[in-house]
Amino acid sequence: MISALVNSLLPLTVLLLLILFIRQPLRKSIDANTVYALWLIIPLSLILYFLPLPWQYLSELSVGHSQNDLIQRYLVSPSQSIHHELTLDSLLSLSLSSTWALGFTVLISYWSLSQYNYRKALKLELLVNSKYQQQLDDSGASNLAIAQSSHIHSPILIGLFKQILVIPEDFSALYTPEQQELIISHEVCHYSQYHMWTNQLALMLLALFWFHPLAWRAYSAFRQDQEHSCDQVVLSRKHTQSRIQYCKALVLAAETSPPNAFTLLSFNQNGEQHFMFNRIKQIKQMSKGLSAKSTVTKVAKLSLVTLVSSSLLAGVSYAGSQINQEQKTAKVYKDKSVHPTHRIEPKYPIEAAKAGTEGSVVLSFDVEADGSVSNVEVVNAKPAYTFDKSAKTALEQWRYKASNKTHKNLLVQLDFVMSDKSAKPVSLIERIKVSH
Repeated sequence: MISALVNSLLPLTVLLLLILFIRQPLRKSIDANTVYALWLIIPLSLILYFLPLPWQYLSELSVGHSQNDLIQRYLVSPSQSIHHELTLDSLLSLSLSSTWALGFTVLISYWSLSQYNYRKALKLELLVNSKYQQQLDDSGASNLAIAQSSHIHSPILIGLFKQILVIPEDFSALYTPEQQELIISHEVCHYSQYHMWTNQLALMLLALFWFHPLAWRAYSAFRQDQEHSCDQVVLSRKHTQSRIQYCKALVLAAETSPPNAFTLLSFNQNGEQHFMFNRIKQIKQMSKGLSAKSTVTKVAKLSLVTLVSSSLLAGVSYAGSQINQEQKTAKVYKDKSVHPTHRIEPKYPIEAAKAGTEGSVVLSFDVEADGSVSNVEVVNAKPAYTFDKSAKTALEQWRYKASNKTHKNLLVQLDFVMSDKSAKPVSLIERIKVSH
């Protein structure tokens, strides 16, 4: 697990820096919903990073007649220095894994306990036939339960499988009827767009990468963009007076509400004054109409963002397929009429040895008249991209007996195993085994 997290740190850091850098400039010319949607790049990239690409799987060579009985076998196994390094590495890996697991467990436990205690402290009172039910029905949120509590000053949304809209007991006294409608619409936006679930995914990613400072900054920015997105949904077709009332409600919520548990959603989410002013500023910048010029500009910028995002995803996917690329395993067919007079032992890749990975590589090559090896190419390998480099580097240094002709398209299979007791590698082609 720790190895996978470490391997994903570079692409994750690049993506987080990119989104954190472009989100605010983009919001000036692209709607808040699109900026919020950009955060989807993060989980998609992590998924693609570890997905194997189709071309990783090379088809096995089919050989009609086996001559394994006539093939001399050798083993490529880790050297003593590698075994010593593996011992030290295993201790370090255990220490890092334990530290990460402790941090992950503490965070998940703390968040779960905080949410449980917060919900318990609310002392909910479910409301039947609430005057806000009609608004929920009209918004397509008829399944959303309503409750009230004396411990909050603005509505919040709680729960996952059974979500509940909680309103304060003095909600009607604090806010005007129009403000109440706008605030309820804000919470319905969270509900209808499944933000409770996306936030749980974001928290899980944050727990996985709790040691990464940018992950914490990104989570905060993600939640802020989520609030901007809901603000836009609520006010997209509202007149100026409604926007003024909405801003007044934001200010009132910031002044009267205590900080809420950050695992929850509320109209007062991230209610610090500077963020509230940021939300109000963003609301003022919203335009009810778009000129033809501004529309073209936004479409062009959105297309550019989409192109960059797609390129990043493709690049991340390719990078993921190259994990451990420098560690490879090889196998080769031995032509009975051509024998090596000098053979360089392939080096067992250290990362493969650490992981206990075994496998084979098939290479094609030519033997020149002077006995040198040329045109070495990997034909097949299992696992793909693990032992290829080591096998190819060694084979290029082999020497064969000089002759009066060039031998073309010879095949050899190199088998990499951790020890003599390892299971016999699957034959990719008639082979020789490389060993000390």
